[in-house]
Amino acid sequence: MTVSRRLLKASPAASLLALCLAVAGAVQSPAAEAGPQSAAFVAWTAIIPDGFPRNIYSWRLKPDGSYEEDGRSALTGSPIQETLFGRWAVQGSRMVLRQTGIRFVFDGTVSGNTYTGALYLDGEWFSRFCAEKGEEVPRHCDEPVS
Repeated sequence: MTVSRRLLKASPAASLLALCLAVAGAVQSPAAEAGPQSAAFVAWTAIIPDGFPRNIYSWRLKPDGSYEEDGRSALTGSPIQETLFGRWAVQGSRMVLRQTGIRFVFDGTVSGNTYTGALYLDGEWFSRFCAEKGEEVPRHCDEPVS
């Protein structure tokens, strides 16, 4: 696992962020190993089978706790939305993504390169979701989550 020494020496907050990224499995990736420029974000590819079964979503988690989301049609590959933005946080193996401007919250568990959990809208269960680190699309979400 490679973490920039400058990041660790920068401040206690930066050290905590680096630790959180490591716990979430976000620091160690082929992109992060390639060099400092490519470690600008960690990509996750997600499906939301109960809520949006025909779409594939790409999340780009940044070290500052922000993320961007794009969605595309699983059939055509065409974009289905403008880029959405949000904030993410990790505590232990639990990771939460909160969209800005839309009250969707992804609440789940990271295990290795997999992130699974429940999607909530306005505090109510909306769908299960699953994501894989990188560009590969998860085939399915095996376990129902509620």
